[in-house]
Parts: sequence; structure tokens; C-alpha cells
Amino acid sequence: MRYQSTKDGLGLNRCRHAGIRMADITREKASVKEAHKPILAVDVDSTLADIYAPLLSLVKKKRADALAEDDLNGLNMDGMSDMQQEQMKQLLGFIWDDPDNIPLVDSDIPKVLKELHKEYEIHIVTATMGDEATVRKWLADKGIPYDKYVHVKLPTDKKNYNADIFIDDDYIVAVGVSAKGKRCLLIRQPWNEALIKLHKPKNVTPIKDWDEAERILLTKLLRR
Repeated sequence: MRYQSTKDGLGLNRCRHAGIRMADITREKASVKEAHKPILAVDVDSTLADIYAPLLSLVKKKRADALAEDDLNGLNMDGMSDMQQEQMKQLLGFIWDDPDNIPLVDSDIPKVLKELHKEYEIHIVTATMGDEATVRKWLADKGIPYDKYVHVKLPTDKKNYNADIFIDDDYIVAVGVSAKGKRCLLIRQPWNEALIKLHKPKNVTPIKDWDEAERILLTKLLRR
């Protein structure tokens, strides 16, 4: 029997003789690729969801007597008193009580994540104060694709999560991820700019928007 050569070194006639269909081979290759997708861990608050503007509005309305605008320092609670931290957490919970008023950080996020989803397995990994069902609905309403939703108790717990690349706005998270030898794209926000200038850890790439994230994740990192 004569066999016609193919790029895989196996003739079509031989495939047919063995009862193997090319469609089956194509599906098998696709499933192998799917199984080996790198995992992209994406934060929610101030990475996908712009919660800072609603938070500032609540503070201006004196919904927290221990907090003033200057106390916010972005969303970094490290320098706050215990009372201020507790009120901050309460305010963040209030914000997610009205998810329709929470906009996207970047209007391009759904489009970008749909493209990234072709090459990455997307895990939402967050310490948000929002109820999981509420946050999931917000993600669905915004058209954000993902494969898994994971809530961690503390943002710093993310460093132990089994992902290849992280996208976050928290400098401390980025430092922890970097220390574990993992890459992090750090969304530039007013509360992390000074820290970035002071020290940019290895494996941490500051980015100005989600278009830059797409370029990096679909070109530079996939080629490594």
C-alpha cells in the first residue's frame, strides 16, 4: 500500500486505514493546547472594577466619621488606624451593595480579556469585600470571561496561588508574587506610583492600561 506523506509524517491513507479521522487529530491537538494554557490570575477591585470613585463619594458624604479624603491614600490601608481600616472595609462592602454604579477601570477590559482567553486560562483571584454572587453577576454583566473564581482572605495570600502571571494594582501583592518567582503586571494607580519609582521588583512590569497588558501578554510573554 502506498502512503502519501504529510507534514506529520503520516499519510492520509494510513490514517484512514487505521480508522483515524483528521478531525479527531485536530481536536486532540486543540485539547492538548487547552490543557497547557498558562494561568492568568486577575484581581477585581481597582484592576477590573473602578471602586475608588464610589469610595471617595461615600467618604465625602461623611459615611465614615473616622475617614477623610486625605486618609484614603488610594486604597492602601497600611497607614490607617484599626478603626479607619474597619470603616474602610465597611465602605467597600457598601460599594458592592450597589454594583450597577461600579464602572470598569478601562472600557477595553472585556475586549482584551476575550482575546487573552484564547491563549490563557483566566482565574479571578480577589480579596474583595463584595459578595461572591454579586461580583460574579457584575463580571457577567460587563462581559468579562473567566474560568475560575477564587476568593482569598488577604491580598497577600495571592502570592501562594498557583498561577503563571498576575494582574493587580496592589504593589505589596506584586512584591510577594515577584518573591515567588512569578510575573506580575502592575496596573498603575495613584497609590502605587511612588512605590514603583522607589523600587520596581524583578518580574514586575508596571502598565498604564489594559491595551498594554494585551500587547505584553500576547507577544512578549507567550514567546518565552
